[in-house]
Amino acid sequence: MKGQLDIARQKLIDELIAFSVLKEVKVVVVFDALMSGLPTHKENFAGIDIIFSGESCADAWIEKEVVALKEDGCPKVWVVTSDVVQQQAAHGAGAFVWSSKALVSEINASQREFEEILKEQRSTSMQGKLLKHNLCPEVVNALNDLKQNLSKEESK
Repeated sequence: MKGQLDIARQKLIDELIAFSVLKEVKVVVVFDALMSGLPTHKENFAGIDIIFSGESCADAWIEKEVVALKEDGCPKVWVVTSDVVQQQAAHGAGAFVWSSKALVSEINASQREFEEILKEQRSTSMQGKLLKHNLCPEVVNALNDLKQNLSKEESK
């Protein structure tokens, strides 16, 4: 069970890293470490903050942080949870709320967007990099003629 949880946690982190880069947003993911005996600590991995809340449950940490961010003047704070009570608390503290399902949909949409951008880039990535794109048409035609003549010579 522990190994599967670690794999799921890492997959979520990987997805959130890509999401934060694509959407240019700061992501903080909070894992409940209350029963682990670990103190609350923060790690940074590829630009996202990972919080393990050890002294309180993750919900309490999130509620406290939303209030602090809003007091510091942060204009948009999003909380992602499917826990209805936590959604109400986050909304009451001034945060925008997404369900986990909404985040998954948003992640999938941003991945499709990214794949489309890559696809467009691939189709034009060789444009201008091939020799024939950097020579005048007369030189390209002369080289093609030379190639054909050489091919004819080889086949004799």
